[in-house]
Amino acid sequence: MSTASIGDRIKKALYEKHMTGFELASKAAISEGGISQIVNGKIKNLKIDTLIKISQALNVNLMWLITGEDNGMIVSALGENQSNDSYYQIPRFEVTFNPKKDGEPHYTEYKYDRITTFHKSYFEKYGIASSKYCKSFKVLGDSMEPLIRNGDYVVVDCDPDVKIVDGDIYAFVDEKGLHVKRLIAPLRGGLIIRSENKSYEDEFLSKQDLKNICIIGHVIDRAGSLVGA
Repeated sequence: MSTASIGDRIKKALYEKHMTGFELASKAAISEGGISQIVNGKIKNLKIDTLIKISQALNVNLMWLITGEDNGMIVSALGENQSNDSYYQIPRFEVTFNPKKDGEPHYTEYKYDRITTFHKSYFEKYGIASSKYCKSFKVLGDSMEPLIRNGDYVVVDCDPDVKIVDGDIYAFVDEKGLHVKRLIAPLRGGLIIRSENKSYEDEFLSKQDLKNICIIGHVIDRAGSLVGA
């Protein structure tokens, strides 16, 4: 991977194409201040849809913009030399579960919010065959800070054959709504629910308690909301 930053590559592309930051901001539909923060490295965790907008506006290869590799800079972005089939779009959902009435969680696509976009190579890297079971959810609360902040989005692999790996982060739902936590299965049975925020103590769910929740999947990614990007 190149040692240059995304900001450095944007500067290089702007220079090669004789474009100004204002022109890039206009084409990418991103504020000029947002572009300036990205170029100067003040925004570290960029959303993939922001990067796609920039790569399209600059007419450069998306993977080059992200990594500095993949066939060089001057390659048309998504729409010409890169196929839409190379990207998975993960829409946001809301989920509810009533253990007294429902055997399964109910998902409702939230059509008026962001769609998270990934290159298929991201899923291949983690052994996920496709986006078929993947859903995006908005996280509320501070129990997983600083790793996952209030208002962040997480992408969850909701494969029904999901298996719990001790210490990994999973999404589950109960009568109160969606929860994102680290899960640990102790030898005596049940489940330990662990927060990232140290001000929250571990919770223990007995085998009986587990009937009141539904583990919906493995959290595979998170994206924060950044002002100006």
